[in-house]
Amino acid sequence: MNDDESGADRPPVRRRLLPLLAAVMAVVVAALALTLVVVKKDDLRPRAEVGDVFRAASPAEDLPDQATVWIPWARLHVAAGEPKETLPDLSGAPANLQAPDGGSFVRVQATVEDKIPVATIATPFVMEIEVVLRADGKDYPLSGPGGLGLDPNGPLDQGGERWVAVEGHPKDIEVRITVDDETQLVDASDGSVDNGRAAALADNPSAEELANLDDFGCGRFRQRPALRGDDSPLRISYPEYVTCTVSVSLRTPYVDGIGWAEPGREFLVVQVEPPYEVSVHTEAIAWWRSSFTLSASLEGRPSIRRSDLSAFDNGYLSSPDGDQFVFDVADGEPAGDLALSARVRAHVGDAIVTERKRTVITWTVPGRKLA
Repeated sequence: MNDDESGADRPPVRRRLLPLLAAVMAVVVAALALTLVVVKKDDLRPRAEVGDVFRAASPAEDLPDQATVWIPWARLHVAAGEPKETLPDLSGAPANLQAPDGGSFVRVQATVEDKIPVATIATPFVMEIEVVLRADGKDYPLSGPGGLGLDPNGPLDQGGERWVAVEGHPKDIEVRITVDDETQLVDASDGSVDNGRAAALADNPSAEELANLDDFGCGRFRQRPALRGDDSPLRISYPEYVTCTVSVSLRTPYVDGIGWAEPGREFLVVQVEPPYEVSVHTEAIAWWRSSFTLSASLEGRPSIRRSDLSAFDNGYLSSPDGDQFVFDVADGEPAGDLALSARVRAHVGDAIVTERKRTVITWTVPGRKLA
């Protein structure tokens, strides 16, 4: 074979090698693809159970479409995100759990923006607040241990964000916040919210506004017999000291310990600082031991509930001498005059009581001065 014949054979050999190389490359690509599939299928991380709730290691940026939700003690911003295949990374590494089989994770935020004063007749608070994620009609509670706690008796760091393991990849997502059977609905798709009756909580004063409210006197007192026809000889020793002050008067749709007012109604809450002491005497005896009990009525109707909590300060007693009275009134209508009565009981003697007397001191607060 000469050089010319050898050169003539080379092009056909290349042509035969090209299909072979292409076939080899196809096999390599297929092998790589198969390897990737196998690696993906070999994820040995355990799967979360549907309904599991997780706290992110470090909160991410706020979700868009935040809705304003009112609960009796706070103003919240609430939102829920789209379903995700995985939980956020932990310090740059993948989370140690996978989504449920065929499921996903949904991020929920309920951030406490402001705390607001609470009208309450109980301490500690007794209100029940439930948070539920509803995804494609299935409910996922968020109020239990590890969830979005919104308990006014709880720690300071209430609310926050959580990830919920859910079935499938839901399209219809909402957050439901319920206070004593009154539910507010947040649509996660656009942040729209139905506050229901809780919308009226927006009219409650802030803590700063409440602190700046002007108190006012109850007016001039009058003394009358404790019983009809009983002309008590008791006299007030120091009339100038028998003062009574209305320190707070406000309307609210909700009172902790009572619940929500009926539709078309609201509560008038009046905080009264009565006299510190009422000293009495008679012509024959100059000094009597005395005590008194304060009561109130509005247009002749007694208070539906009385509380010894004397300040809207998260249930703590700031002035143990004060009293709160709660009245059921028509929503937005004038309340009428407030009648206050201090029933004074006096006696002579310590170990052996030799004489007892009673009298009543009354004040009338014009309705125009009330909330």
